[in-house]
Amino acid sequence: MKKWWVSLLTVVVLGFICFPAWAADVVRMRFGHVAPPMHAQAKAAEYFAQYVEKESGGRIKCSTHPQGQLGSHIQMLESLQVGTLEMVSVAGSALTEFVPEIALTSMAFLFDTEDEMYALMAGPVGKKIEAAFEPKGLVYGGIADHGFKAFLNRKGPVTRIEDMGPFKWRVIPNELFLDNYEAMGASPITLPWPEVFSALQRGVIDGIDLTPNECWGAKTYEALKYMSLCKLGLNPQVYVASQVFLENLPEDLRQIMVKGMADAAQWHTAKIRQEDATVVLPDLKDKGFVINQVADAELARFRKAVAPVHQKWREKIGPALFDEALAFLKANRK
Repeated sequence: MKKWWVSLLTVVVLGFICFPAWAADVVRMRFGHVAPPMHAQAKAAEYFAQYVEKESGGRIKCSTHPQGQLGSHIQMLESLQVGTLEMVSVAGSALTEFVPEIALTSMAFLFDTEDEMYALMAGPVGKKIEAAFEPKGLVYGGIADHGFKAFLNRKGPVTRIEDMGPFKWRVIPNELFLDNYEAMGASPITLPWPEVFSALQRGVIDGIDLTPNECWGAKTYEALKYMSLCKLGLNPQVYVASQVFLENLPEDLRQIMVKGMADAAQWHTAKIRQEDATVVLPDLKDKGFVINQVADAELARFRKAVAPVHQKWREKIGPALFDEALAFLKANRK
Protein backbone atom coordinates (compact mmCIF):
# COMPACT_ATOMS: atom_id res chain seq x y z
CA MET A 1 0.00 0.00 0.00
CA LYS A 2 2.88 2.35 0.88
CA LYS A 3 4.48 1.80 -2.54
CA TRP A 4 1.18 2.65 -4.25
CA TRP A 5 1.02 6.02 -2.46
CA VAL A 6 4.65 6.76 -3.29
CA SER A 7 4.02 6.02 -6.97
CA LEU A 8 0.91 8.18 -7.03
CA LEU A 9 2.72 11.04 -5.30
CA THR A 10 5.56 10.79 -7.82
CA VAL A 11 3.10 11.04 -10.75
CA VAL A 12 1.34 14.05 -9.21
CA VAL A 13 4.61 15.87 -8.50
CA LEU A 14 5.98 15.21 -11.98
CA GLY A 15 2.70 16.35 -13.51
CA PHE A 16 2.80 19.54 -11.47
CA ILE A 17 6.40 20.23 -12.50
CA CYS A 18 5.83 19.48 -16.17
CA PHE A 19 2.54 21.35 -16.61
CA PRO A 20 3.99 24.89 -16.62
CA ALA A 21 6.54 23.88 -19.25
CA TRP A 22 3.80 22.45 -21.44
CA ALA A 23 1.56 25.48 -20.88
CA ALA A 24 4.41 27.82 -21.80
CA ASP A 25 4.48 26.26 -25.26
CA VAL A 26 0.97 27.57 -25.97
CA VAL A 27 1.09 31.16 -27.19
CA ARG A 28 -2.14 33.02 -26.48
CA MET A 29 -2.82 36.13 -28.53
CA ARG A 30 -5.62 38.56 -29.29
CA PHE A 31 -6.68 40.05 -32.63
CA GLY A 32 -8.61 43.32 -32.40
CA HIS A 33 -10.61 45.28 -34.97
CA VAL A 34 -13.69 47.54 -35.10
CA ALA A 35 -15.81 45.76 -37.74
CA PRO A 36 -19.13 44.10 -36.82
CA PRO A 37 -19.11 40.29 -36.58
CA MET A 38 -20.94 39.75 -39.87
CA HIS A 39 -18.47 41.83 -41.91
CA ALA A 40 -15.73 40.35 -44.12
CA GLN A 41 -13.09 41.98 -41.91
CA ALA A 42 -14.36 40.06 -38.88
CA LYS A 43 -14.52 36.84 -40.88
CA ALA A 44 -10.94 37.40 -42.03
CA ALA A 45 -9.87 37.71 -38.39
CA GLU A 46 -11.50 34.33 -37.72
CA TYR A 47 -9.73 32.95 -40.81
CA PHE A 48 -6.41 34.11 -39.37
CA ALA A 49 -7.13 32.59 -35.95
CA GLN A 50 -7.98 29.22 -37.46
CA TYR A 51 -4.95 29.36 -39.77
CA VAL A 52 -2.35 29.99 -37.06
CA GLU A 53 -3.83 27.39 -34.72
CA LYS A 54 -3.85 24.75 -37.44
CA GLU A 55 -0.40 25.55 -38.85
CA SER A 56 1.15 25.69 -35.38
CA GLY A 57 -0.38 22.41 -34.29
CA GLY A 58 -2.28 24.21 -31.55
CA ARG A 59 0.75 26.09 -30.19
CA ILE A 60 -0.88 29.42 -31.08
CA LYS A 61 -4.35 30.16 -29.74
CA CYS A 62 -5.84 33.39 -31.12
CA SER A 63 -9.02 35.03 -29.84
CA THR A 64 -10.74 37.65 -32.02
CA HIS A 65 -12.34 40.83 -30.69
CA PRO A 66 -14.68 42.77 -33.04
CA GLN A 67 -16.48 46.10 -32.76
CA GLY A 68 -13.72 47.92 -30.89
CA GLN A 69 -13.87 45.63 -27.84
CA LEU A 70 -10.15 46.30 -27.30
CA GLY A 71 -10.37 50.03 -28.01
CA SER A 72 -10.33 52.44 -30.93
CA HIS A 73 -7.87 52.11 -33.82
CA ILE A 74 -5.48 54.50 -32.10
CA GLN A 75 -5.76 52.79 -28.71
CA MET A 76 -5.13 49.36 -30.22
CA LEU A 77 -2.10 50.59 -32.17
CA GLU A 78 -0.65 52.11 -28.99
CA SER A 79 -1.20 48.74 -27.26
CA LEU A 80 0.72 47.01 -30.05
CA GLN A 81 3.66 49.33 -29.54
CA VAL A 82 4.04 48.43 -25.86
CA GLY A 83 3.24 44.75 -26.38
CA THR A 84 -0.04 44.55 -24.46
CA LEU A 85 -1.91 43.56 -27.66
CA GLU A 86 -0.63 41.22 -30.33
CA MET A 87 -2.41 42.01 -33.61
CA VAL A 88 -4.98 44.23 -35.31
CA SER A 89 -6.49 45.08 -38.66
CA VAL A 90 -7.04 48.83 -38.83
CA ALA A 91 -7.90 51.52 -41.36
CA GLY A 92 -4.86 52.89 -43.16
CA SER A 93 -6.04 56.40 -42.30
CA ALA A 94 -5.70 55.66 -38.56
CA LEU A 95 -2.15 54.45 -39.13
CA THR A 96 -1.07 57.79 -40.59
CA GLU A 97 -0.51 59.10 -37.06
CA PHE A 98 2.08 56.37 -36.53
CA VAL A 99 3.41 55.70 -40.04
CA PRO A 100 2.78 58.77 -42.25
CA GLU A 101 4.01 56.90 -45.32
CA ILE A 102 0.91 54.66 -45.31
CA ALA A 103 -1.20 57.75 -46.12
CA LEU A 104 -0.34 57.07 -49.76
CA THR A 105 -2.90 54.25 -49.74
CA SER A 106 -5.68 56.53 -48.43
CA MET A 107 -5.16 59.67 -50.55
CA ALA A 108 -8.35 61.09 -52.04
CA PHE A 109 -8.83 60.48 -55.78
CA LEU A 110 -5.29 59.07 -56.16
CA PHE A 111 -6.11 55.63 -57.61
CA ASP A 112 -8.15 54.75 -60.67
CA THR A 113 -8.55 51.09 -59.66
CA GLU A 114 -8.04 48.96 -56.57
CA ASP A 115 -5.35 47.00 -58.42
CA GLU A 116 -3.21 50.14 -58.68
CA MET A 117 -2.90 50.27 -54.90
CA TYR A 118 -1.85 46.62 -54.71
CA ALA A 119 0.68 47.07 -57.52
CA LEU A 120 2.14 50.06 -55.67
CA MET A 121 2.41 48.09 -52.41
CA ALA A 122 4.01 45.12 -54.17
CA GLY A 123 6.81 47.26 -55.63
CA PRO A 124 9.69 49.38 -54.29
CA VAL A 125 7.34 52.03 -52.86
CA GLY A 126 5.50 49.40 -50.86
CA LYS A 127 8.74 47.97 -49.48
CA LYS A 128 9.73 51.42 -48.23
CA ILE A 129 6.32 51.85 -46.59
CA GLU A 130 6.68 48.45 -44.88
CA ALA A 131 10.13 49.40 -43.58
CA ALA A 132 8.67 52.52 -41.95
CA PHE A 133 6.64 50.37 -39.53
CA GLU A 134 9.60 48.86 -37.68
CA PRO A 135 10.92 52.06 -36.03
CA LYS A 136 7.42 52.53 -34.58
CA GLY A 137 7.38 49.15 -32.88
CA LEU A 138 4.94 47.78 -35.45
CA VAL A 139 5.15 45.03 -38.07
CA TYR A 140 3.33 45.32 -41.40
CA GLY A 141 1.59 42.06 -42.26
CA GLY A 142 -0.58 42.76 -45.30
CA ILE A 143 -3.22 45.04 -46.75
CA ALA A 144 -6.83 44.56 -47.81
CA ASP A 145 -9.43 47.01 -49.06
CA HIS A 146 -13.19 47.43 -49.00
CA GLY A 147 -13.43 49.07 -52.42
CA PHE A 148 -13.75 52.77 -53.23
CA LYS A 149 -15.53 55.05 -50.79
CA ALA A 150 -18.70 56.83 -51.86
CA PHE A 151 -20.57 59.84 -50.49
CA LEU A 152 -23.60 58.69 -48.48
CA ASN A 153 -26.31 61.10 -47.46
CA ARG A 154 -29.76 61.11 -45.92
CA LYS A 155 -30.93 64.37 -47.60
CA GLY A 156 -29.82 64.35 -51.22
CA PRO A 157 -27.26 63.09 -53.75
CA VAL A 158 -23.85 64.58 -54.49
CA THR A 159 -23.50 65.30 -58.20
CA ARG A 160 -20.99 68.18 -58.08
CA ILE A 161 -18.54 69.67 -55.61
CA GLU A 162 -20.96 72.47 -54.66
CA ASP A 163 -23.22 69.83 -53.10
CA MET A 164 -20.69 69.24 -50.32
CA GLY A 165 -21.12 72.60 -48.54
CA PRO A 166 -24.80 72.49 -47.51
CA PHE A 167 -24.57 69.06 -45.82
CA LYS A 168 -23.21 68.18 -42.37
CA TRP A 169 -20.55 65.53 -43.00
CA ARG A 170 -19.11 63.16 -40.41
CA VAL A 171 -15.38 62.54 -40.65
CA ILE A 172 -13.24 60.30 -38.47
CA PRO A 173 -10.89 62.27 -36.18
CA ASN A 174 -8.01 62.19 -38.66
CA GLU A 175 -6.00 65.06 -40.13
CA LEU A 176 -5.90 63.68 -43.67
CA PHE A 177 -9.68 63.27 -43.89
CA LEU A 178 -10.34 66.64 -42.28
CA ASP A 179 -8.03 68.24 -44.84
CA ASN A 180 -9.92 66.57 -47.70
CA TYR A 181 -13.38 67.68 -46.58
CA GLU A 182 -12.30 71.24 -45.90
CA ALA A 183 -10.70 71.36 -49.37
CA MET A 184 -14.01 70.18 -50.87
CA GLY A 185 -15.89 73.05 -49.25
CA ALA A 186 -17.42 71.18 -46.31
CA SER A 187 -17.30 71.85 -42.58
CA PRO A 188 -16.76 68.32 -41.25
CA ILE A 189 -17.87 67.04 -37.86
CA THR A 190 -15.63 64.49 -36.17
CA LEU A 191 -17.42 61.55 -34.58
CA PRO A 192 -16.24 58.09 -33.52
CA TRP A 193 -17.90 55.26 -35.43
CA PRO A 194 -20.16 54.00 -32.58
CA GLU A 195 -21.95 57.37 -32.53
CA VAL A 196 -22.57 57.63 -36.29
CA PHE A 197 -25.86 55.75 -36.62
CA SER A 198 -27.54 57.66 -33.80
CA ALA A 199 -26.19 60.97 -35.14
CA LEU A 200 -27.71 60.26 -38.56
CA GLN A 201 -31.07 59.39 -37.05
CA ARG A 202 -31.09 62.59 -34.94
CA GLY A 203 -29.95 64.82 -37.79
CA VAL A 204 -26.68 65.76 -36.09
CA ILE A 205 -25.00 64.77 -39.36
CA ASP A 206 -26.37 64.34 -42.88
CA GLY A 207 -23.69 62.31 -44.56
CA ILE A 208 -20.61 60.12 -44.28
CA ASP A 209 -18.26 58.38 -46.67
CA LEU A 210 -18.16 54.59 -46.77
CA THR A 211 -17.63 51.93 -49.38
CA PRO A 212 -20.80 50.22 -50.63
CA ASN A 213 -19.68 47.06 -48.82
CA GLU A 214 -19.24 48.88 -45.52
CA CYS A 215 -22.63 50.56 -45.89
CA TRP A 216 -24.23 47.19 -46.57
CA GLY A 217 -22.36 45.27 -43.87
CA ALA A 218 -23.01 47.85 -41.13
CA LYS A 219 -26.66 48.36 -42.23
CA THR A 220 -26.25 52.13 -42.42
CA TYR A 221 -28.79 52.06 -45.26
CA GLU A 222 -31.41 52.13 -42.49
CA ALA A 223 -30.47 55.77 -41.76
CA LEU A 224 -29.35 56.88 -45.24
CA LYS A 225 -30.95 57.17 -48.67
CA TYR A 226 -28.43 58.42 -51.28
CA MET A 227 -25.14 56.96 -52.48
CA SER A 228 -22.90 58.89 -54.88
CA LEU A 229 -20.19 56.72 -56.44
CA CYS A 230 -17.09 58.83 -56.98
CA LYS A 231 -13.89 56.85 -56.25
CA LEU A 232 -13.25 59.23 -53.36
CA GLY A 233 -10.46 56.96 -52.23
CA LEU A 234 -9.80 53.46 -51.04
CA ASN A 235 -10.33 52.44 -47.43
CA PRO A 236 -7.39 50.09 -46.95
CA GLN A 237 -7.37 47.82 -43.94
CA VAL A 238 -3.84 47.06 -42.78
CA TYR A 239 -2.83 43.95 -40.84
CA VAL A 240 -0.36 44.97 -38.14
CA ALA A 241 1.39 42.97 -35.41
CA SER A 242 3.28 44.00 -32.30
CA GLN A 243 7.02 43.94 -32.84
CA VAL A 244 7.50 43.06 -29.16
CA PHE A 245 5.22 40.06 -29.55
CA LEU A 246 6.78 38.76 -32.77
CA GLU A 247 10.35 39.13 -31.55
CA ASN A 248 9.59 36.93 -28.54
CA LEU A 249 8.18 34.09 -30.61
CA PRO A 250 10.21 31.07 -31.70
CA GLU A 251 11.27 31.42 -35.35
CA ASP A 252 8.85 28.76 -36.64
CA LEU A 253 5.85 30.44 -34.96
CA ARG A 254 7.00 33.85 -36.18
CA GLN A 255 6.97 32.60 -39.76
CA ILE A 256 3.47 31.16 -39.29
CA MET A 257 2.28 34.55 -38.01
CA VAL A 258 3.81 36.43 -40.94
CA LYS A 259 2.33 34.03 -43.50
CA GLY A 260 -1.02 34.08 -41.70
CA MET A 261 -1.28 37.87 -41.83
CA ALA A 262 -0.55 37.97 -45.56
CA ASP A 263 -3.00 35.16 -46.29
CA ALA A 264 -5.75 36.70 -44.15
CA ALA A 265 -5.39 40.04 -45.94
CA GLN A 266 -5.75 38.32 -49.32
CA TRP A 267 -8.75 36.31 -48.09
CA HIS A 268 -10.29 39.52 -46.74
CA THR A 269 -10.08 41.30 -50.11
CA ALA A 270 -11.36 38.27 -52.01
CA LYS A 271 -14.37 38.06 -49.69
CA ILE A 272 -15.18 41.74 -50.25
CA ARG A 273 -14.93 41.29 -54.03
CA GLN A 274 -17.21 38.25 -53.94
CA GLU A 275 -19.85 40.10 -51.89
CA ASP A 276 -19.64 43.23 -54.04
CA ALA A 277 -20.03 41.24 -57.27
CA THR A 278 -22.99 39.17 -56.12
CA VAL A 279 -25.13 41.00 -53.58
CA VAL A 280 -24.09 44.44 -52.35
CA LEU A 281 -25.31 47.02 -54.89
CA PRO A 282 -28.40 45.03 -56.00
CA ASP A 283 -29.40 44.57 -52.37
CA LEU A 284 -28.90 48.27 -51.57
CA LYS A 285 -31.09 49.20 -54.53
CA ASP A 286 -33.75 46.75 -53.37
CA LYS A 287 -33.71 48.48 -50.00
CA GLY A 288 -34.56 51.78 -51.67
CA PHE A 289 -31.11 53.33 -51.92
CA VAL A 290 -30.81 55.95 -54.66
CA ILE A 291 -27.43 55.43 -56.35
CA ASN A 292 -25.79 57.84 -58.76
CA GLN A 293 -22.39 58.01 -60.46
CA VAL A 294 -20.56 61.34 -60.27
CA ALA A 295 -19.68 62.44 -63.82
CA ASP A 296 -16.03 62.43 -64.94
CA ALA A 297 -16.04 66.20 -65.50
CA GLU A 298 -17.14 66.73 -61.91
CA LEU A 299 -14.59 64.23 -60.61
CA ALA A 300 -11.90 66.36 -62.26
CA ARG A 301 -13.12 69.32 -60.19
CA PHE A 302 -12.92 67.22 -57.00
CA ARG A 303 -9.36 66.20 -57.87
CA LYS A 304 -8.40 69.82 -58.46
CA ALA A 305 -9.90 70.81 -55.09
CA VAL A 306 -7.85 68.27 -53.11
CA ALA A 307 -4.59 68.97 -54.97
CA PRO A 308 -3.35 71.25 -52.14
CA VAL A 309 -3.99 68.38 -49.70
CA HIS A 310 -1.77 66.13 -51.80
CA GLN A 311 0.96 68.77 -51.65
CA LYS A 312 0.65 69.11 -47.87
CA TRP A 313 0.85 65.35 -47.38
CA ARG A 314 3.70 65.06 -49.85
CA GLU A 315 5.81 66.76 -47.19
CA LYS A 316 4.51 64.52 -44.39
CA ILE A 317 4.96 61.31 -46.39
CA GLY A 318 8.31 62.39 -47.78
CA PRO A 319 8.67 64.21 -51.11
CA ALA A 320 10.92 61.55 -52.65
CA LEU A 321 8.57 58.68 -51.76
CA PHE A 322 5.46 60.61 -52.82
CA ASP A 323 7.00 61.51 -56.20
CA GLU A 324 8.16 57.93 -56.69
CA ALA A 325 4.59 56.73 -56.10
CA LEU A 326 3.16 59.20 -58.62
CA ALA A 327 5.77 58.20 -61.19
CA PHE A 328 4.93 54.53 -60.64
CA LEU A 329 1.20 55.13 -61.14
CA LYS A 330 1.83 57.15 -64.27
CA ALA A 331 4.03 54.44 -65.77
CA ASN A 332 1.63 51.70 -64.69
CA ARG A 333 -1.28 53.42 -66.47
CA LYS A 334 0.68 53.59 -69.72
